[in-house]
Amino acid sequence: MTQQFSDLFPIFVRQGKSRTRFKVGYINNKGQVVIDPIFDEGTRFYEGLAAVKVKGRWGVINASGNFVIQLALWNWCRFRDSLASLATRNGKYGVIDRAGNFVVEPKYDYVGPFEEGLALIRVGECERERYGFIDKAGVEIIPPKLHGAKGFSEGLAAAKVVNLWGYVDPSGVFKITPRFDDTRHGQHRSQDTVPGYFVNGLAPASSGRGYGYIDTTGEFVIEGGFDEANSFREDRAVVQRRKRFGFIDAEGRMRIECRFTRARDFSEGLAKVSEEEWRVGFVPPCGFIDIAGNTVIEPAFYSAESFHDGLCLVTTEDSISYINRLGEFVWQGPYVEYGVLC
Repeated sequence: MTQQFSDLFPIFVRQGKSRTRFKVGYINNKGQVVIDPIFDEGTRFYEGLAAVKVKGRWGVINASGNFVIQLALWNWCRFRDSLASLATRNGKYGVIDRAGNFVVEPKYDYVGPFEEGLALIRVGECERERYGFIDKAGVEIIPPKLHGAKGFSEGLAAAKVVNLWGYVDPSGVFKITPRFDDTRHGQHRSQDTVPGYFVNGLAPASSGRGYGYIDTTGEFVIEGGFDEANSFREDRAVVQRRKRFGFIDAEGRMRIECRFTRARDFSEGLAKVSEEEWRVGFVPPCGFIDIAGNTVIEPAFYSAESFHDGLCLVTTEDSISYINRLGEFVWQGPYVEYGVLC
């Protein structure tokens, strides 16, 4: 699950008065523009490379702004372990190297990022979709026969057979027998459940009475009974109870009470939270807390991403900006709808 970011950050520079037209450039962690905003779209940097779009085609640049893969791709990509999954014009996925050459031919309906040397694949759609895993040479180490799957973490990957989830090892053998139901029936609706990633030997899973945490043998070591639960990050996990979010530690102790209407995982010691209620026409502002639950950046933002390399992209009704971990602005521009930050 580890992601590698460089110290260059995409900026979205509004064109004219439109709140939806922009160009993408890149700044360093001091807020200085190092790659001019000339691209129609752009991703974060991963392993020193970022995907950018110009006139409907994607390419890949390095931190100097030079193209290492020319504008010939139909979709964006991001590199991990020097490889990136890529969808072609017809929607089929393969895997390319840093030169843009396919090392796994585009024949799958989906290929995920490589995690612990294996990438999730999918063939088929809807009821016919099946999942498996390939290695970096494109060999189907686990054939696509599973009804659902997630990436590997600590040597295990969540895998579903019919409507039950368990965990397989890299050979495809179930080390945790499928026994976690994929649907939890609440008071008002049914909700899909998916076991999470293992972090330090713990992963969230639904027991039928709510979410808890299992160890690598599949036994619940934190019963919890939470309505929702994330995988651990920075020794804390986001959990939900009675429509409020809080944080627990690896012993299952509630370290920050469930008082937030929204909460995101910790990143670089800070977590995005909102405390006010959502209602029609009003999006509560978000701010950041530290690991003790203290507010360190006041809730003043319409939206906010996570911190990476010391900076976080935030928006207000009028501006789009990067802030540092002290809440200070290092770059600002007029508000623009930038979409999903890949």
